[in-house]
Amino acid sequence: MSSRFFSSERINTGRQSELDLLKALCVFGMIFVHVFLDLGHNVVPSVIDDYLTEFFGAATFMICMGIGMCYMRRQTPKAYLVRGFGLLTIGQFLNILRNSIPNLIAWWITGKQFFIANALLILQSDILTFAGLAFLTMALLKKFRLKGRGILCAGLVLSLVSLILWNTVSSPKNYLVSQMAGFFIITDAEAYFPLFCYFIFAAFGYFIGEYYPRILDKRALANRIMQICFPAALAYYVLRFLVDMPFMPVLGSDVQYNMKPTPDAIATCIFTLGILGLLARFMELLDGKLPPVVQHFAKYINNYYCLHYLFVLPVQTILIAVTGHLMTGKIVPILYGIFVAVACYFIIEMNEKHWHIHFATLRGAKMIAFTAAVWIATVAITAYAYPRIEVFANVWNDYLLP
Repeated sequence: MSSRFFSSERINTGRQSELDLLKALCVFGMIFVHVFLDLGHNVVPSVIDDYLTEFFGAATFMICMGIGMCYMRRQTPKAYLVRGFGLLTIGQFLNILRNSIPNLIAWWITGKQFFIANALLILQSDILTFAGLAFLTMALLKKFRLKGRGILCAGLVLSLVSLILWNTVSSPKNYLVSQMAGFFIITDAEAYFPLFCYFIFAAFGYFIGEYYPRILDKRALANRIMQICFPAALAYYVLRFLVDMPFMPVLGSDVQYNMKPTPDAIATCIFTLGILGLLARFMELLDGKLPPVVQHFAKYINNYYCLHYLFVLPVQTILIAVTGHLMTGKIVPILYGIFVAVACYFIIEMNEKHWHIHFATLRGAKMIAFTAAVWIATVAITAYAYPRIEVFANVWNDYLLP
């Protein structure tokens, strides 16, 4: 990289305002998209659901996560291993609270297949599960002493492997086996953010994260990045939209979003880099100072992710069990989305000031007991639900929603 833009020393440390703004925008959008998609019908215009999430969806979170990895105090394989297993455990705990418990209760009351099928979503490759597997993968790569370029190459290889397997290999016939494979590649089970497909974003984030602390002239670099990235991304997506590319899923389809085939993934990385440049220039207008509420969204991104879902999926279960359908119209979901965002804000604030409930601070016997309980419950719920399901709920059948 040019010495005009980068120093040989770490001079740009601490929180980066443009990165925090990007996180905050994603958190706010995440809450409303999940409320609209999980609790309503036809609330989000298809152009947003099918295409805008291509640029501001889960991939952006994962790029931010990759950048954040470079700012971790301890860069040892052990630190990444511990962090990864912790994220996997928290992800499973969230699945128990938001999916399994509400749907098991509804199943015992109503006996309807919808609820027992959704209870099995305790097994799913959601973002926290992906993040845990990404940290474990990073621990392995760091064991081999790979740096940013090597890690990025590993991400590209895994992405290509996932695309090749999707074109050449059928899903396992046993659904449970297919679900286990779905944590890594696209299958006919709940394979939402498979590791092989999405690791490229964490790897790209780590790659640019190695340069981030050494930026000398952020304005000049942002200008150069926008000049290159936006035209390149625009040209690719115009071509992608107009031309039928062999061996590639249709742009805007569930398969395309869940797999992010390699060319699309590269274009998304380029576009996101351009957005970071744009936000860096925008932050100059604010003198680099974000409003407190925006800082809050960015700082507690994981808290918002976990907490907002407790206001969404259990409510979905209650609505279907009681009324047989989801919210109707657009006004109610929009108002509820605002309520969820505000409620999460105040709950997180109360927790920081008064309750101090943090799973990351659990130590010793408490940590062992919590971890054991989560994984024992995962095995028990899976063993109970799996043989009782006639049709499995997943992204490919819209979770059997009425």
